[in-house]
Parts: sequence; structure tokens; C-alpha cells
Amino acid sequence: MIKKILKWAGIILLILIIALVSVPFLFKDKIKSMVTKAINEQVDATVAFEDVSLSLFKHFPMANVSVDKLSIINKAPFEGDTLVYMGNIDLTMSVKELFKGEGEPMNLESLSTKDGIINILINKDGVGNFDIALKSDEEDTPGDDSESKPFALNMQDYKIENLRFKYFDEGSKIKMVIDSLNHEGKGNFAASKLDLDTKTSAKLSLDMDNTNYMRDVVLKLDAVLGIDLENSVYTFKENKAFINQLPLEFDGSVALKDEGQQIDLTFKTPTSSFKNFLGLVPEAYSGNLSSVQTEGDFTIDGKVKGL
Repeated sequence: MIKKILKWAGIILLILIIALVSVPFLFKDKIKSMVTKAINEQVDATVAFEDVSLSLFKHFPMANVSVDKLSIINKAPFEGDTLVYMGNIDLTMSVKELFKGEGEPMNLESLSTKDGIINILINKDGVGNFDIALKSDEEDTPGDDSESKPFALNMQDYKIENLRFKYFDEGSKIKMVIDSLNHEGKGNFAASKLDLDTKTSAKLSLDMDNTNYMRDVVLKLDAVLGIDLENSVYTFKENKAFINQLPLEFDGSVALKDEGQQIDLTFKTPTSSFKNFLGLVPEAYSGNLSSVQTEGDFTIDGKVKGL
């Protein structure tokens, strides 16, 4: 009896392994078609990617879709410029999502990217290269949006690794580079109101009118953000930020409105130690600040309020 049980257990296990290996090949064309559709129906640009693969092992028991070397190239007036490049994009979803019919959106549960580049350009006429959304003369029919949404967001977490963000405005001659950006967040995006737990680190450089104001300033922010998706309001809750080694805390909110961004933020140093000032010195030049003795107070206390 034991031998029979072990024999059938082995057969069942072998069938499961064969199924896990073969299913990705059966669904690969479907996934590739959905990725292509999701992009082409949204943007007026030249989009390409090297490959799309499906794995049932990488995040078992979830299915994992991986898109390699995705690029979005602008058309006129920025023809040939790279707007977005992503070395890798990983999408994780329930296996049952693979069996949905044509036109039914797949629910994504997590998303991650690696080695990405985003180039935002604004020319002298004030035209931005990021305005690539397809224009439509016809109004959308209420309740009928399944055709334009091959994927639906029902995420619990996301992660961005090693992103380089470049911004250049020819008119104002402002150039900003956010390099080595690593960011991750966890929260229930299926809810209209949620607390998003985030961790961020990056290096910031800023030039204005050919004058350099910041060069590889290290930024860190661990924050819980209260998000109201219905009203587009983002509120700082628990948070701890560092500019190089200067600690800062934020309070307040940012609301996205049709006429702009309604900002109501305050920021301050959590302590009044003079060592806060030394924290502004880049780490490469500061040495070991913990052994430095200081006296006196140094505080930063400010606010940003308005539309």
C-alpha cells in the first residue's frame, strides 16, 4: 500500500512539474500580445522590447511575467530621443489571471523594474516629450473600458531599482538628475484610501543657467504616505528624511487638482544640535561625524503652502 501511495504521489508530482514547465510556453504568445496591446493603445511613440517571458517558479505560487529591454522612443518634435528605457520589468499575478478571456483585464499584484532611464525634455516652445498619450476625439463610453485596459492594478507592493531620471528645460535652463534611485512601496491599492509604506534613496544633482547648485547630494526618505485615490490627496504621516546626513521630518499634504498642485507642507530638523549643520557636508568629505564634538544650536524649520 505504501509503495502504491509513493508511486502515485511521484506520478502526480511529475505531472505537476511538467505542467509548471509547459504552461509558460502555452501562454507566452497571449502575454506578449497583451503587453503589446497595453502599450500601443496608450502611447503615440515607437515602442519596442526584446522579449516577454512567463514563469511559474520565480514567485511560486504566483505567475511572473518579465519584459526585457523595453524602450519608448519619441516621435516629432523629439524624434529619435529615448523617453523611457527599462532593462527589466517584472509583473506578478495570480495564476488564475492567465485563464481570463479576451478583453478581460488581468489583475497585477506586484510590479518591479530594474536599470531604468527616464528622460524628460521641454523645448524652448514649452512642449514636453512626455506628452505621448494618444488623443481621441470620441468620448469614452461610461462603464465600457475593458478594451483599453488589458491590465488592471490591484497591487500590494512595487519596487524600483537603479533608476536614472533626467529633466532638462531648454527655456529656463534647468537641469536636474536623480541618479541611483531605489524606491519601494507596500500598500493595498485595491482600496480607495490606503497607507503606503515607502523607502527611497537617490542622488540629486541640480544646475540652473549653467550654474551647479547640487552635485550627487544623497537623499533618503522612509515614509508612510496616506493616499486618498478618490480625491488625489497625499498626506505625510510617519517619515524620516536625510539630505546627506542632515535629518528632516515632514508634515502636511499635497493634493492634485485640475489647476495645479495644492501644497501644504512643513519641514523641520527633529533635533536642534549644531551637528545637524555638519550633516549637510557630503559623506565623502565628512569623515566620521560621530566623534566630532559640537556646541550650539542649528535648526531648519520651514513651510511650503499654496497652489
